[in-house]
Amino acid sequence: MDKLLLLFGVALLLAACGPITQAPTPIPVPTATLPPTPTATPTATPTPVPTATPVPPVSAPTSGVPGASATADYLLSGVQRASTASSYRVEVSMSGSGSMGAVSLGSPQTPAQVMGMKGDFAEADYRFTLTGFITALYGSNSAKGIHVVHVAGQDYIHGPVAMIGALQDAWYRLPKAHAALASPPLYPAGLLALVAQSGVSPAGFSPTAQEQVDSLTCQRFSGDRAASLAILKSLGDSGLPVDTTPAHIDRIASDLWVCADGYLHQVRLVFAGTTPMEKPLPFDFTIAMHMYDFAADVGIAAPATARDLPAPSVP
Repeated sequence: MDKLLLLFGVALLLAACGPITQAPTPIPVPTATLPPTPTATPTATPTPVPTATPVPPVSAPTSGVPGASATADYLLSGVQRASTASSYRVEVSMSGSGSMGAVSLGSPQTPAQVMGMKGDFAEADYRFTLTGFITALYGSNSAKGIHVVHVAGQDYIHGPVAMIGALQDAWYRLPKAHAALASPPLYPAGLLALVAQSGVSPAGFSPTAQEQVDSLTCQRFSGDRAASLAILKSLGDSGLPVDTTPAHIDRIASDLWVCADGYLHQVRLVFAGTTPMEKPLPFDFTIAMHMYDFAADVGIAAPATARDLPAPSVP
């Protein structure tokens, strides 16, 4: 489950600049069948949230969106500034149809919401809400989704989450044994910092249109097939259980938006193809990320009425 929880690491976003190597075998996803009793305990070992050393921000252009001669520096500046933001808000979505590991989701006529995430991040603290298929992995079918807060090293989750015995409509303190449940599927700034340190090159991305995002004039950069495939490969390396083999990808496109405030604000990846099997498995997914309110006071605080999880029953 941790691998799925880290599936949206934003190293996926601009690892597009590195070379493409053989893609990993897709990782099976647990089925969405809920356990009959609230006694199940996650067995996966939590994967630490990336804590890359911040990269000093590169000064963004001060005259708005630049001309063609400055686009490379502008793109790099946007990535680096977003990677070192002290606080921000983020929205992530993944939807589509087809094979994700051992699970087949949605249909071309009725795409499924694989994951929706809305969160606030401030230094090491964060809070987020998850919706979509991913919540079944928590043993939840609540339309409200899964709510998590991490403050001063302590994790909290809002019930009901049957698989850990959090049966009430209330906040619970999570012990370290359940820390995997509090890992965000995306930690944008930390992972962008790792990418920035690796020496990102804007090769493979071309400036296209100027568009309005968050009431700012933004430059959209579109990736070619090689750059987009590299983004997809980094998704697979981060744990996303989809087919990343280039020969199986029929259609792929990526876009990044850097705005006049000097920050990367949006990333979008669309990919479709077919995994060759005895019965071929088609897939078609869209992943989007939106970062905004950089350096805002997002006000993350521990829930005032959190309770401890009940002790497990002894047979």
